[in-house]
Formats: sequence, structure tokens, C-alpha cells
Amino acid sequence: MSNGELFGGGEIDKLDPDKVLAHMNDAVVLNRWEGTLIEMASIAESKLRQILPDKPDEVPKIARAVVFSICETMGGAVVYIPRGDTLRRALRDAEIFREWREKNVRPDALARKFDLSSQAVYDIIARQRVLHRQQEPDLFGYDDAPKRLH
Repeated sequence: MSNGELFGGGEIDKLDPDKVLAHMNDAVVLNRWEGTLIEMASIAESKLRQILPDKPDEVPKIARAVVFSICETMGGAVVYIPRGDTLRRALRDAEIFREWREKNVRPDALARKFDLSSQAVYDIIARQRVLHRQQEPDLFGYDDAPKRLH
């Protein structure tokens, strides 16, 4: 089976996810998925089986759809994927900042909730503020203004 037959038209940049996923059990297609992609789909399946125990038949399709979507979006790019501890810490820090900013939860309450010192929470909030400021648009033209030296 050629790519043209499998995906229609042979335009690799315009793959239809539904067509790709419909053929995922085909040995030819599975051989084209490289080791990392198979491993990612396997990890996704394993986690989805825990989250969706009542839908075992849908789990492989969902896992492959997620991996395919990641590939379609980020394919060709060199991507750093943080290890579990780094990712958990980043997610925790984002949650602390969100609760402080959006829900007005006090830093001492966040320290108790996340089993951290108050100083650690203040440091996390400060780092997150810097990150969020970098992502916000410059609405007042400060970035365009000439820098004055004192």
C-alpha cells in the first residue's frame, strides 16, 4: 500500500487525521511510526486506560489521535520534554500563581496547601509574575520607547 493509497493524493502535508487513524492497525502504517511515536502512544494508552476504564475500545484511538495531533503541530521541531519532576514542579508553580492571582488565595494558605514555606511561595509567585509579564502584549508602547540612561 503506497502513501497515496493510504492518505489519498499523496500530499503528505495535508494528511487527514481520520484517514491516518483509521489505518493505524495496518502493519505498513505501524512500521512507519518510529520508536518514540509508538512509545508515546503506548504511554498515552496506559494513562487513558486508568482515566477511562469504561471505554477500553476507544483508548487506542484517542491515544493515537493525541500523538498524531502533537506530531502534526510540532513535527520537524526539536523539542525539549522535561522529566516528570520538572514538569510536576512547573505545573504546581502555575497552579500556585493561578490560585493567588485569580482566586485571591493568600500565600500562607498556599504554603500550607502545597507543603512549602511561605518564602518558597513568594519566590514562586515572583518568578511566575515575570513569566506572565513576558507573555503579555505591550499595550502602552514601553518596548518601543527609547531607553534613558541615568
